[in-house]
Amino acid sequence: MASVLVISGFVKAVDPEGMGYKLEGYLDYLGIPLGGTDTFTLMGVVGLATIEFVLGIYLLLGIRRRLAATATLVLMTVMTAISVFIYWVRPVEDCGCFGAAWTLGPGETLVKNIILLAMAIVLVRKSRFMLRLITERNQWITVVWSWMYIILLGLYSQQYLPPVDFTAFKTGVNLRQAWNSPTAETPPALIGFDLSTPEGNSLTEEILADTGATFLLILSDIDRADDGCNDRINDICDLCQDKGGRFYAVAAHNTTEQQRNQWTDRSGAAYPYLLTDGDQIKNMVRSNPGLMLIHNGIIIDKWSNNNLPSSRMDGIRMEGIETESLHVTLARLVLWFILPLLLVITADRLWIGSKYYRHYRIMKRLLSQDSVEDAKSKPQADNMPNAESK
Repeated sequence: MASVLVISGFVKAVDPEGMGYKLEGYLDYLGIPLGGTDTFTLMGVVGLATIEFVLGIYLLLGIRRRLAATATLVLMTVMTAISVFIYWVRPVEDCGCFGAAWTLGPGETLVKNIILLAMAIVLVRKSRFMLRLITERNQWITVVWSWMYIILLGLYSQQYLPPVDFTAFKTGVNLRQAWNSPTAETPPALIGFDLSTPEGNSLTEEILADTGATFLLILSDIDRADDGCNDRINDICDLCQDKGGRFYAVAAHNTTEQQRNQWTDRSGAAYPYLLTDGDQIKNMVRSNPGLMLIHNGIIIDKWSNNNLPSSRMDGIRMEGIETESLHVTLARLVLWFILPLLLVITADRLWIGSKYYRHYRIMKRLLSQDSVEDAKSKPQADNMPNAESK
């Protein structure tokens, strides 16, 4: 139960905007006009991720056992009711429980939540048997660290790009190879990758075959896109075009010419537009707007609107790109949390062990003193005259 909550909270915090898009599907069905990149939506995702992650840590370490078990039961009751709603109504096909890392259908989600609900009931009934791995005196340290870690991770991922990219459009992916020669392992999003002009002419093959630099300004929701970084974007566009590169803005197919003209007026844009599938554009860059660099058909780098490269594009490499493995990045991110946690738990265990050892030494000394006194008093008792003999 703890592992499921920890993993679920972690992947939501790593990619809050991805979960925000799932939440947008529920909100659209209910008629609530909030987008997946809306601040309130993203903060709600970070809040849900924090609750799940912290509850998992509480269960794992045996902290506030009765409270943690009861809160878990309440959470799973609500989640099971929502999964029943999703199963019957199907406002979305993927609940987003584990983000883009692991996709579950409505039926699988319902079965999972029923099993977890049964486990939560057992936890409430047997909470006193949960093993406490850290003393009550020092548990506040792990509690504070858990809250700080997951909240800061969620806020960082919301402000910048996810530190671990579970989408198909990872840095280093060869789009040209996946598009021209797909295999059984090629994600469907890469096979169906398409970039077309508003007139309907596909430029996908031309862009992927280009040996120069191609910048794609991703506008996943053109009406809600942040226009505060447009000066830097326009500088990058000018420099790119001066050096013979390409620069396009990419919007969803359902955007109208009026919406594109409004963005041009707000941004002072001098770049052409391309259109793509609405689900595809949400996975390309988790930022609105976001920037993607393609060179030789390979995704070289991605930036959010909060960490765009300088107008001189210093440090951008076109050749010999070396990307870090997903597993290495994930392991480093996990170790940032686990190592301090293990350090605190080890120090707590040593502190408790030292207390028990001191108690053992004291008891041993007292017992040895009692045995010496008994030995001294025994000969005196033997030398005393017996009343019956008298």
